[in-house]
Amino acid sequence: MSNFTATLLLSSTPRKSPPSTPPPQTIDSTYITETIRDAFSCLCTKVYLNLLLDTWKPLSTDSLSTATAVEVTIIDPTSSGIQIRALKGYSELKEFEYIYNVDVALQEDSVFRKHKRLVVFDMDSTLIEQEVIDELAAFVGVKDKVAAITESAMRGELDFTASLRSRAALLNGVPSNVFTTLKSNGTITFTPGAHELCKALKKLGCKLAVLSGGFQPLAEWVKSSLGLDYAYANTLEVSADGQSLTGVVLGDIVNAERKATLLKEIASKEGVDLRQVVAVGDGANDLVMMREAGFGVAFNAKPKVQEEAPSHLNSGTLRDILYLFGFTAAEVEELVD
Repeated sequence: MSNFTATLLLSSTPRKSPPSTPPPQTIDSTYITETIRDAFSCLCTKVYLNLLLDTWKPLSTDSLSTATAVEVTIIDPTSSGIQIRALKGYSELKEFEYIYNVDVALQEDSVFRKHKRLVVFDMDSTLIEQEVIDELAAFVGVKDKVAAITESAMRGELDFTASLRSRAALLNGVPSNVFTTLKSNGTITFTPGAHELCKALKKLGCKLAVLSGGFQPLAEWVKSSLGLDYAYANTLEVSADGQSLTGVVLGDIVNAERKATLLKEIASKEGVDLRQVVAVGDGANDLVMMREAGFGVAFNAKPKVQEEAPSHLNSGTLRDILYLFGFTAAEVEELVD
């Protein structure tokens, strides 16, 4: 038999896309109520998983009755994870999440769950709230056009490498000091909880990296601001007179495959077992690195990404990721203090 942990978090953001056949009603709760816990227990029973009722543990508060994040131990009698994979793919789990506006993350209950050593992040719409290339496009009046391509690429509808080159070409003529401008005028903002999460992870001894399909100048700024250890992103060519961008992307593009390769290279360099690596992102180009990591989190991600990622979290703050590692609110406060 194998033990797994299920973490249930009440979403603080609007419900995700409904299942193909939406349930007749949805239920809004302030807490993970007994009704929600009972409904989840029933789901587990349907796929022959043994949920240990006496292991329900509140994470966000000291009491189960007022918790918005809880965890519970599940036993998979097959010892192979077959039944857990069945639960992950179960259409009724998606309905459960939609009805109660709850995110469910399933992980093997091992020493590696709480002891992470490397966490890699996407940048745009993950560590920061904007898609940087869209903001660059605003300087030459093509933001709407570029944003539409970006949205489609992040949903996985377009090849990322080709779409980046086509979007970058539209940036010809953007002032070369644009990255300094974006940083200084308040256009680029960090996602709530980014600083606290990175501070907590550093206290735990984790190495941190940003692997971005965006651009190196801002990735370096994010690295410096959050105390990260690595930053990899794309480089835009500057005109011969140094005054503007040419719209050409230099070198290898940091696409989905490149992110996964970088994740493995950093882990190898730092001597980190991949089971102790976490990848966090929001776009289709983050899925490959999520699968390479021991644990992947789709944060406020596109619907397709939420369905395919190892786990998903819809929250107003990145610090809620710490609940997925089994930390309580009191422990989180100690880590971010």
